[in-house]
Amino acid sequence: MVYLAVHDGGQPVPISEISAAESIPAPFLERILASLRVAGLVKATRGVSGGFQLAQAAADVPVGDVVTALEGPLSLVGCVPDGDACERADSCASRIVWRRLDSAISGALNSITLADLTKEAVTP
Repeated sequence: MVYLAVHDGGQPVPISEISAAESIPAPFLERILASLRVAGLVKATRGVSGGFQLAQAAADVPVGDVVTALEGPLSLVGCVPDGDACERADSCASRIVWRRLDSAISGALNSITLADLTKEAVTP
């Protein structure tokens, strides 16, 4: 996603270019990009001039959205997003700690955008 943000020239970036620049095997990168496309974070264009590009401006994409698209819900333990995952969820004192940690992690990831990361990126 950072590579796409840095190389956002209005044209799709070929998967082969991303793969080579980021040292990610193309088949693995295809799966990653498919998940990002389903989440609405990237757009795919087919054909000779095809490739991938961000679906919205880098400044509008929180890192939390990217992580969630690739890893699923941002939770350290299953009982926080799903109280039914544990029969003790309603009376568990430590669940408060897990909820606060989840909130802090989500807040941190959502306070950083792809545009923020491009300022730090050293990408060929």
